[in-house]
Amino acid sequence: MALVTAVERAIPISAVRKPIVGMIMLIDTFLLFARAVARRSSVLGVTKIFARARTRDDVRVLYLDLGTHKEGAELALMTDVILPRMCGAFEAFGFEANQESFRQVNEKFFGKRHVSLFHKALCNAAPPQGKIRLYHDGRGGTGDSLYRPTDFFEDVEAVRLSDWLRERNIVLEDRICLLRMNIEGAEYDVLQDLVESGLAAHIHGYYGMWDDISKSDIHRDAQFRAFLSKNGIRSFTFNGRDVKWRVRMKCIEYDMSTSVLAGLRRLERRAAAAGGRAAPTT
Repeated sequence: MALVTAVERAIPISAVRKPIVGMIMLIDTFLLFARAVARRSSVLGVTKIFARARTRDDVRVLYLDLGTHKEGAELALMTDVILPRMCGAFEAFGFEANQESFRQVNEKFFGKRHVSLFHKALCNAAPPQGKIRLYHDGRGGTGDSLYRPTDFFEDVEAVRLSDWLRERNIVLEDRICLLRMNIEGAEYDVLQDLVESGLAAHIHGYYGMWDDISKSDIHRDAQFRAFLSKNGIRSFTFNGRDVKWRVRMKCIEYDMSTSVLAGLRRLERRAAAAGGRAAPTT
């Protein structure tokens, strides 16, 4: 979060900085928990506050991780721990634009069931030549961006997520979909694509901080926030800093279970309308 980053930069003495950061994270975690419970109550009703998500094997769950970086920490936690607890069957697709980061994360997940990784940048309008410029920020790929020019860069194959899904015959309407993004300002492009293609309506949970636009273009960030509000899109934090805090991850997992339960309810209604068998919601 921005406040933690500011404290880390302003206070170089570790013995002073760590307690302050810890207190900020503790307070924010309480707020995060309250937000997760409020969303559960709003989306599913108060009777489902303590409901646990568990899908049948014939209910497909799709997890999209856009911006894995070289560690793939969030992707690993999802595929090793969180999704197996909730889902009978799932598949996860990870995208990373930085070539070296992709090499490292692809090596980490090589041969792992349910996980596929792709070296691509995501955009709203694919360039005519098929590639887009990714600028390196000198931090090992963690802050590389399409929108913050530097003297160092690489050209990466760029795709629209909606086109990529369509080319692979992945239909979001018949599965539960969770989407996490940390792509340094390109989140706006991806969401514009999903809204324009009608796919945003079939994503049951959005995750990530999505605060990078504000660091480089305040006017564009204001447009982004207005766009999110207009389309009813709300993201729940899930990034590398969260992974280090067990209690925060419990809040995030709880919200993800809300997303899965909401997806199950939608599939249940869809199946009932079609005369099929309904998926259980708890």
